[in-house]
Amino acid sequence: MKVYIVSFFIVNFAFRNEFNFGYIICQNIKPTMKKAILSILCVISATMAMAQANPKSGYVITNSGDTIRGIIDLRTNERLSTQCEFWANGEKEGKTYKPGDIEGFKFDNNGKYFVSRRLNVTGEPELYFAEYMVQGKMNLYCVVYSQNEYFFFEREDGEMAQFTNKTMSYTSASEAFAKHDIIKQEKKEQYGNLKLLLQKSMKAVIDMDDENLNRKKLINVVRDYHNDVCTDGSKCMVYEYNDKTDKVPIHFKAFVGYAYYSTDQAENQYQLKTNYTTSACEFGIGIDIDLKRVAKNFYAEVGLTLTPTYKSSQEFFDGYNKTHTIEPTFKRSSFALSAGVVKGFGNGKIHPLVRGGIFLLSQSGDIEYNGRYGYKYDNESVSSSRYGIYLGAGVQMPIGIYNLRLHADLNQTTGSEFGQTKWGLTAEFIL
Repeated sequence: MKVYIVSFFIVNFAFRNEFNFGYIICQNIKPTMKKAILSILCVISATMAMAQANPKSGYVITNSGDTIRGIIDLRTNERLSTQCEFWANGEKEGKTYKPGDIEGFKFDNNGKYFVSRRLNVTGEPELYFAEYMVQGKMNLYCVVYSQNEYFFFEREDGEMAQFTNKTMSYTSASEAFAKHDIIKQEKKEQYGNLKLLLQKSMKAVIDMDDENLNRKKLINVVRDYHNDVCTDGSKCMVYEYNDKTDKVPIHFKAFVGYAYYSTDQAENQYQLKTNYTTSACEFGIGIDIDLKRVAKNFYAEVGLTLTPTYKSSQEFFDGYNKTHTIEPTFKRSSFALSAGVVKGFGNGKIHPLVRGGIFLLSQSGDIEYNGRYGYKYDNESVSSSRYGIYLGAGVQMPIGIYNLRLHADLNQTTGSEFGQTKWGLTAEFIL
């Protein structure tokens, strides 16, 4: 459960904040890097708009009651609430249906079922493809709007009540407290209305006392109500038994690489900026968050990279005493925490990919100053933290039930006069 909470936070942060954070970082990077970033974003956007992201077999139900079998693109619940992308069997061209164009659509293998319903989500009744979760003496529907889940309970006599699971987003502590109070008051009213609607089933009313009601628990509430009030022997139909459909797949990975570093740095106020170069092996672990319901072969990734102790040195004249040379030698190690996205292309087993994101780099170690004829000037500890962006390209291929990803990357720190550039080759083993 903790993994899914973390993954939700990462994905939510990425989609809500990547452009704002990216804008801040882009103010401090070279024009060539800006062009590369824009090019990659354009390519990813174009492929996401054109291709089937997550095709699944199913059928649509026309307004006259006929069914047409074919392929439906299983996207996010929010997108499915407003459109259905459908390819009829034997047809190359697909169609995009809006709520009201068809009666509904359903995925095979006891999959999700959506129907056109006019519901009040934003303050005014509008047509949505509402996910039909439970059918019985009490029906349960769900519409996702602005990342919030709106559940609608409909009793067989037509009476309806609403329950909302809202995501919290805020920019200050005061705003957080204000929103929390509003949501708390709203939920209190909704709990009261729902308990009134469910009053014929004491078990269902007791189930509603849970303060952390999710999709699965709400389904159980409606099922308990049906079992208590049903007298004609009819069954309560739950259209999606497998609650894993809405969970984001998480893949763990380990990786190893080799990188070339170029670092600009000055050791004191008298010295000019000096370039240090070196190369080293690096190791790491991370997770891939499969966003196939957003786009095909699309992942969010988080990684932690360790570069063990490595050395780099450079000889130059002392800026204060022009007659002496100094050769500082860095002995340092580094940790990097990165977060970004990966987009693959094509349908083959081996397919190309591009990747990009942001990272926070932390370095620590020692500097040993050596003068001419082996004279040692000084020895001191140093540490620094920098942030930056990374861009890369490579290929991915299957190895049994796992995947191997090979890529070349450019990492560039930003926001500092003395930056670091890293070119690297990496192999990832994805579980």
